[in-house]
Amino acid sequence: MSDLPISAELPEPLDQCPHYLRAVTQLGDGREVVARADIAALDGTKLLARGASVDSSKFEVLSQHKLAMLLDVVLTAANAVDAKQLAFDANKLIASDPFLAMLTGRSGDPLGFRQSLGALTLPAAVAFRLTVMREAAPDLFQHALRVCLITYALAMRMGLKGRMSDLLLAALCHDIGELHTDPDLLAPGRRVTAEERHQFIHLHPVTGHAMLCHALGVPGAVLKAVLQHHERMDGSGYPQGLRGDEIHPFARVLGVPEVTDVLARRADSQRVDVLLRLNHQRFDARVIDALRELLRAVPARTQSDAAAALDTSSQLGQLADMLVAGLELLERLEAQGEPGVDLRFITERISMLRGLMHNSGISSEYVAALTDIAREDHEVANELAATVDELNWLMEDIANEIERRTVSLGGASAEIVGELVALLRGHNSADPVERASAGAADAADPSVAEAAPAAT
Repeated sequence: MSDLPISAELPEPLDQCPHYLRAVTQLGDGREVVARADIAALDGTKLLARGASVDSSKFEVLSQHKLAMLLDVVLTAANAVDAKQLAFDANKLIASDPFLAMLTGRSGDPLGFRQSLGALTLPAAVAFRLTVMREAAPDLFQHALRVCLITYALAMRMGLKGRMSDLLLAALCHDIGELHTDPDLLAPGRRVTAEERHQFIHLHPVTGHAMLCHALGVPGAVLKAVLQHHERMDGSGYPQGLRGDEIHPFARVLGVPEVTDVLARRADSQRVDVLLRLNHQRFDARVIDALRELLRAVPARTQSDAAAALDTSSQLGQLADMLVAGLELLERLEAQGEPGVDLRFITERISMLRGLMHNSGISSEYVAALTDIAREDHEVANELAATVDELNWLMEDIANEIERRTVSLGGASAEIVGELVALLRGHNSADPVERASAGAADAADPSVAEAAPAAT
């Protein structure tokens, strides 16, 4: 498998993105940011001399030129991110987050993350970009640290201690491309269009990969993991739609902790486990098994939680009706015979939903019986609530993928696809932007059914 053409896939050169350039120059307003080499335009014009300070006042001059070298490569910042600080920040996270504490506690070496992070060798360009992330996008930086800790626990469980440094570096860097995404797209409540999702959010792995290619000392496995961390085993991911063994093993590991972090921050560990069972075909089985081992003996929800969960039983009939309507729309789409429609993908997704709903007892003939059981058994009610929630989220993710694959479609086929997408989104209360930033899928995305979640 060959890499994507790095520059050809990007909407603009890496240093011409105004969002990242503004974050870089604003960093210099609060701390010393200095050029350690001359900053020149691509045509050779010197813009700033070695030793010059960079702050917001330099935004205009830098934004008007294509640069000969990435700013990450030629700039240095005071109080930059380093391995020792990463270990310290990760320790604080674990102290305040029971979920992370549980996973690292069951890893086999609960305190080993300190040594693993503290021993990382951060290329100067990577350290600079992580510093920009920490200051300009603190939520994204915290997401990177959480994914790093979950990756540590998984790597220990899977016997990958010898590759720990590369895995942790990939986890830290997986969403650095999101610094090029317009922050307005990731604002709470902002509905991202299909075109915006394709042009900006779905390109963040390509952007991150391109940046890391310019940073000396980044291993090839890390580059692959960053580029492919939103790919899925069944081909439903992005940016290349790879399947199975086409995806680098590190990327197959990294996809699981990113999704896990998005889910764990939205709810409890039970939902994570339900997600894994609903989406087993999308992720590497070995990684999924390792995470489920780390999640063993998770306490059940309380009785009061179960009572609240019963409210979700009213959605069962709606979900069953949605499936019937979705199959009818698919038949209409097939009748159009439109060559621009990826019918195989859409058929696979709808069939997958049908199987998941059937296995969960979500069909018109079982709704009444399942609801009665849930009223008597709070554990069944908890399971039902989590399953319905994740099915809704999965439908949102399928809707995003259908939009991405039919963005140029027109005519009657576009109308039918629009109806299908609206139907899939009609029962989803999750915020798609939260997943798309994943940092946020990813996403994925990001997305959990992403789980992306894109994510960031």
